[in-house]
Amino acid sequence: MRKVYLLVLVMFLCFIAIGGCVWFSKGLINIFNPEAEVRMYYVLKSSDIGGEEKFNLMNGIVFDLIVYPLNEVGFTIESLHYRYSTPSGPVEGLDRRIYLSYYVPPRPYPATGFPTTTETGSYAIRNLPLVFQEGIDYLWKNYGEGMLFLDLTASIQDDAGHTVEKQIVARFPVLEMGEDFWAPEVTIEPPEGEFPAGSTITFVAQAKDDYMIKSYQWFVNGSALSGCAGGAQGQVFTHTFSTPGTYTVLVKVCDYAGNCAYGVAVITITAS
Repeated sequence: MRKVYLLVLVMFLCFIAIGGCVWFSKGLINIFNPEAEVRMYYVLKSSDIGGEEKFNLMNGIVFDLIVYPLNEVGFTIESLHYRYSTPSGPVEGLDRRIYLSYYVPPRPYPATGFPTTTETGSYAIRNLPLVFQEGIDYLWKNYGEGMLFLDLTASIQDDAGHTVEKQIVARFPVLEMGEDFWAPEVTIEPPEGEFPAGSTITFVAQAKDDYMIKSYQWFVNGSALSGCAGGAQGQVFTHTFSTPGTYTVLVKVCDYAGNCAYGVAVITITAS
């Protein structure tokens, strides 16, 4: 019986010596059909693309992804899948997949140390986006959500033909709305002028940071003639002036944070 135990022990040690501890951890089949043991970590890069009055980019706009196998099997990163959510739940319209076909060569086993972002070679993918412009726009237009999270996964095919879905980050905070107390700066074109009675004049509201504007509302001598329209539909206002006199044309512009500002034009209508 002892000889049997001794034989089993010797066979066990031989498997470890041939396959390595990492390969053996997945079972005997993995020794003959090895699957890449993939490890990943990320290095954030800080940047400021907003300000305290707008939003905080919590963890930088780009990052470096460090990827490497723990055994002698290389692999190809075929794509990265970005999924975003807010405290209310997933925002499927912001999903995005980036196709890479990025090959990571095998490392000798046992590997010595971990690759770093400062190393040259195939183990560091630099300056990957963390958030895209549509995500920033979405959070502005849904100001009350307050925060945007990222779930990031990688689709991998190793040299032995195995397909692996690797999670990189889960519910990772990337954007947080700050307190916006700044009203938009608004002007009207034309700002003034003299026209004969019966003239039809088109006014255009120009607002700083116009992609963050929620609504435009137009008034002539204090009367709201066009109601309230959102976005570009309310940016242009056309009106016919039939009676001579001086008219004040005013536009009220509000952003998604609830700040409002006014632009004024003064028009003189003369007798025909």
